[in-house]
Amino acid sequence: MSEMLTYEQAVDGARSITAQIRRLEEEIAAAMTEHAEAEAGYRAQYAHKLREHREAGATVAESEAFARAACAVLDRDRMKAEHRVRELLERLEDRRGERHSLHRLMDWSMPSRPSPS
Repeated sequence: MSEMLTYEQAVDGARSITAQIRRLEEEIAAAMTEHAEAEAGYRAQYAHKLREHREAGATVAESEAFARAACAVLDRDRMKAEHRVRELLERLEDRRGERHSLHRLMDWSMPSRPSPS
């Protein structure tokens, strides 16, 4: 049989989860900035390489293939940055779910109050 949480333990738990949520929100903001920068870098380099190959006389399809190949590392970086944002959003959703569950347990554990007559 498990012990019941004291009020202080419940408050500490709620504060801990709230702090985790705030840290994750800050991480998400930073990760979104990184993703935006990675996306911008990829698009700029892709456009430059595409134009370079078109001016050299390559067909559109060839130019696109060459530009994609030349930007493979940047493409990988932007995909990793996007994945990081998604991962953090999932962790945030988990923490919010935990906080909700904790609040439900706290509500459940409160003694019944007599109804006003």
